[in-house]
Amino acid sequence: MTTQKHLKQLIRTRMQKTGERYSTARRHIIGKAEQSTDQETTIHYPGNIPATTALRILMANRGIRAPHTDEPFSEAMLFGLAGGIGIGVFSFFYEKEDVATFFVAGRHQWHDDEAYLRNALERFQITPVIRETAGAKAAEQQLNEALEQQGLCVAWVDAAELPHRAMPSAWSGGGYHVVVVYSINHDTGTALIGDLTDDPIPISLADLARSRARIKKQKHRLLCIPSGSARLTPANLRDLVRSGLQRCHDGLLNPTLPGAKNNARLEALNVWAKRMHGSHDKAKDKESWERIFRPGPNLWRGLCAIHDFIENYGTGGGLCRPLFADFLKEAAEALSNSNLATLSEQYAELGRRWSELADAAMPSDVPAFHEAKELQTRKAELLHNGGSVEEVREVWRRLGELSKEVQAQFPLSDAACADLRAQLRARILELYESEVAAQAEVLRAIS
Repeated sequence: MTTQKHLKQLIRTRMQKTGERYSTARRHIIGKAEQSTDQETTIHYPGNIPATTALRILMANRGIRAPHTDEPFSEAMLFGLAGGIGIGVFSFFYEKEDVATFFVAGRHQWHDDEAYLRNALERFQITPVIRETAGAKAAEQQLNEALEQQGLCVAWVDAAELPHRAMPSAWSGGGYHVVVVYSINHDTGTALIGDLTDDPIPISLADLARSRARIKKQKHRLLCIPSGSARLTPANLRDLVRSGLQRCHDGLLNPTLPGAKNNARLEALNVWAKRMHGSHDKAKDKESWERIFRPGPNLWRGLCAIHDFIENYGTGGGLCRPLFADFLKEAAEALSNSNLATLSEQYAELGRRWSELADAAMPSDVPAFHEAKELQTRKAELLHNGGSVEEVREVWRRLGELSKEVQAQFPLSDAACADLRAQLRARILELYESEVAAQAEVLRAIS
């Protein structure tokens, strides 16, 4: 594959010129980056959203082109056509161990990559080939056959078992993730994969096999697009845009998350805000931040999670809202639709405010928070541009040290913690109201 090391410098130059966050600058730069290919013309793209980037790569390598450009679809356009944004808000408290964790997600069907990819492809009248098996030998054979017959495929993996990510062992079993497998070299015992990175990454077959086997419910799963291609007309694009917006709205109204639908509706933001500060019954509300995210390791962990999940964890920054805005802008231009252009501006502003929430959760005037925020960004940059395992591991190590340091002495007083939570509550409530208003405009756009 040809290298794209110039992307790193372009991103840094843009950050210096505009003052943008890393995630924002990178989204703009890679949105304009050309594809890279190897001598057999296998197309690779860097990306923001794992499943959307995988979808883009599969479709580009199958020769599927966007009707308004006659080029491979952009990541932003496919993100919108696949359903766009969603929401997921979860707090977990392990009382015996006194450990609290927090998670927030922003993609449509974030909890089910298989359904996300399958449903997206079916809108193009493509039925994907999905293979699963419990056995390691059968899994190896299926991967070989998929690459031989289809050229490349998507593989479900545990990100914590991918060596280049150098994640702490505590993450093992919980790093739900997808990558693109381009090829296998049995002579060297390696595979070439795409993992949002500027360039493909070589990985040993043993590491790939271990990562595919780690998470039981997605064990050894593969997805391919059958041979053949599709060509769309402008009318098809209009229908696809409308369908994508409809699925976005429906997913937030009636999510498909089994057993936890309330955590995947916009109302979850309202609940989160009220639990952040001033909960009426702290004793009974088991997820009140005043109860489970007390000053110390738990509050540190919760605040760090807000920033990392919004900005760095496969969102493209701003909890996916800016990428959705990019989709709406591109669709507006392709379809000459001023309503979509206005809606794009609305979601671009929402994205900025989500990033401001992420930033506010780790106050920059507090040295420990400022350093942790910089480390999270550094980790994301290293993973994207091919930093060494040692560099990534060092970032994780220092983050672990900071967590231990705040256990000994939290950098904020109890009063300052309460004030911070009150500020975050206000921001989240404003985001909730704006998200509801934006979805009302989405509904108008498809009515």
